[in-house]
Amino acid sequence: MEHMFDQILERDETIIKVIKPNKCAFNLECGLFIYLMMTFSTFFFWPIIICLEHKNTYYCYTNKRLIVRTGCFSIKYKSLEYKDITSTEVEVGFWDKKTNTGTLTFVNPSSHHEHPMKFVGVENPYDLMRDIKEQIDLANEQ
Repeated sequence: MEHMFDQILERDETIIKVIKPNKCAFNLECGLFIYLMMTFSTFFFWPIIICLEHKNTYYCYTNKRLIVRTGCFSIKYKSLEYKDITSTEVEVGFWDKKTNTGTLTFVNPSSHHEHPMKFVGVENPYDLMRDIKEQIDLANEQ
């Protein structure tokens, strides 16, 4: 899975971990959002869109930043440098408790309340956030 990020890694950047979101949790959160936003004419296509989105979605954290790889019909990458993160959040909802998953949210000043970076449907969210925060602390010490 690490090779999926090779195109955007910097020379001195190393991948710590790549995470594939839990399909059930990802589909519930993303599917509900898309379902509510769709019109009746496209109602029957949302399961296909969600499956394609999940197939292409991976989260990664490196020694320098967080990266989200996603896309339904094309692949796009979003990244957030550790030095730019101003706050973090772990959310474990009702359905998340059933699948031991949650959503990690990372906020920077330019995304505050608009489009913060999220790792949706990740397993063991508290442990994962703890590991990522260690990387953030290490990067900020340098």
